[in-house]
Amino acid sequence: MTRLEFERLRDLPGKKLFGNLVFASSETTSPVVTFDSIKIENSLDLPLRLNGRYNRLLPSVVFNFRIMGVGPICRVEVNSTMHRGSRTHKHSLVEEDDPRQNLPGIVDRPDLVGKSAREVYIVRAS
Repeated sequence: MTRLEFERLRDLPGKKLFGNLVFASSETTSPVVTFDSIKIENSLDLPLRLNGRYNRLLPSVVFNFRIMGVGPICRVEVNSTMHRGSRTHKHSLVEEDDPRQNLPGIVDRPDLVGKSAREVYIVRAS
């Protein structure tokens, strides 16, 4: 996926989730709750999925958008893993091989600091 294809998908109107974002707990991930592989319908018919996790102790939230067979194309992290001095940031596709490298580039997102999981999802990765 190229940067232009990513931007076209990112800016595409009318994307819809199939299913509810229901965070579930398990013994292997506690205290982190997760959801996985929520289908996102889009007019480009790309196999776009969303997964996420929420750590109730920090609290931190991560939303990860990926295209099946390509890899992650965008990830928003709030109060999460420290990267280059920032715990609240966005990873997005810059180079064509970034999905294979787990989206190494980041952009600080101080506007998301202190937001709940619901608020982060509504603001999304704009």
